[in-house]
Amino acid sequence: MRYGRNDLADGVRSELEASYSKHGCGPEFWTTYQQVLERLVPQGRSRTQVTNELALIIEQLGIVRRAQMVPSRESRR
Repeated sequence: MRYGRNDLADGVRSELEASYSKHGCGPEFWTTYQQVLERLVPQGRSRTQVTNELALIIEQLGIVRRAQMVPSRESRR
């Protein structure tokens, strides 16, 4: 997940990690997750791709044991 010079992936990871540190896995954390997703999707990325990339970050941070990936439209056919 690299979107431009500022390496957005590191920023997203830091934001999610900070929210998890502050709120645990409660509703406030998932609100942050939704806010991040809404910010990223308008940047021309497919919602499925961004959702899966965020899920992998959350998995790597240890917030969930195993992230569930959203299948692409092609694989659903």
